[in-house]
Amino acid sequence: MRTKPTESAQRRLHVFHPVNTAGTTWLRQSGLVFKNKRPYAVLNGRDEPEVLIELNRKLLSHDRPGDTVYRYEGEILDPRKR
Repeated sequence: MRTKPTESAQRRLHVFHPVNTAGTTWLRQSGLVFKNKRPYAVLNGRDEPEVLIELNRKLLSHDRPGDTVYRYEGEILDPRKR
């Protein structure tokens, strides 16, 4: 589900995730925010507005408690390249 970012969204967390752009899958690092206990990847480009993509919490993990870097096992379709 796509959502518009809010001014209060803080991006101290990061997530590594596969993103499918025009049929090619890349590993990408994005900001990670939680809104109402739901995880969202913050996709942004140089000349494009930020887009929040809701992530499946079951596919999101990190190695150490308190770590700011997460890993997402699902693939995200790049909404800006459709």
